[in-house]
Amino acid sequence: MYPRFLQFGAFVISTYGVLAVVAALCGVALWTGIARRTGMDAERIQNAGLLAVVCVVVGARLAVVVANWRGFLEAPLLVLGAGTLASGSAAPFGVLLAVVAVIAYLMLTRVPLLPALSAAAPAVVLALAILDVGDFAAGSHYGAPTALRWGVTYSSRFAARTTGVPLGVAVHPVQIYAAIGHFALAAGLVMMLRHQFQPAEVLGTALFADGVFRFLLAPLSGAYADAPVLFHLITSAQGLAMLMVIVGGACWLGHGKQAAVHHA
Repeated sequence: MYPRFLQFGAFVISTYGVLAVVAALCGVALWTGIARRTGMDAERIQNAGLLAVVCVVVGARLAVVVANWRGFLEAPLLVLGAGTLASGSAAPFGVLLAVVAVIAYLMLTRVPLLPALSAAAPAVVLALAILDVGDFAAGSHYGAPTALRWGVTYSSRFAARTTGVPLGVAVHPVQIYAAIGHFALAAGLVMMLRHQFQPAEVLGTALFADGVFRFLLAPLSGAYADAPVLFHLITSAQGLAMLMVIVGGACWLGHGKQAAVHHA
């Protein structure tokens, strides 16, 4: 694939990093546009989106530096460059920081929380779709070996060094599978908002569908065979996916009960 976008000596601008910027810009633009069309304060929503981007980047890089502090002292540019791949626990830490910061900002600025988060759902999913393409280019989150015709074979030593993707072996393009699902889900969520579905329904759909995607794609992941198993049944990734499905379903059921009480 094409893991390096540009390189200046030891400093590498990764393709993933470039696409991460594109994902952030597209996500913030979509969230702001939805807010403007639905009558929310677009300026505050845009500020919340930019705050989320900063938190994800800073949080992920801090996590990488802390986890590899000895390597950072020896080769800071290499460690920071690897941080753009958001591997391991770096991405969840950055996302968690972003979620807490955005919710706090929306509450402090008195922006209606549930409508704002439902408007953010398609923007987040769109950003995930673009990041999936970045993963494919970088070789991160690679798939399991396959004999299918559309299997992809990586040959970049840089990709192997930074992500651990095997070279010369055909693997499932699982990142592209995920990107297709996320692009379709983002479009579906936008249509739901245009047809004035309730915020709980939009959020529930986003969580439920993304959870299903993740659960089904987990066995095609290159890390599936060595992943820790919960209760001798499912991997931790599938457990998280099931939790997303349960929470998403609860959003729908909760909204249905509220609607029934309201009509009664």
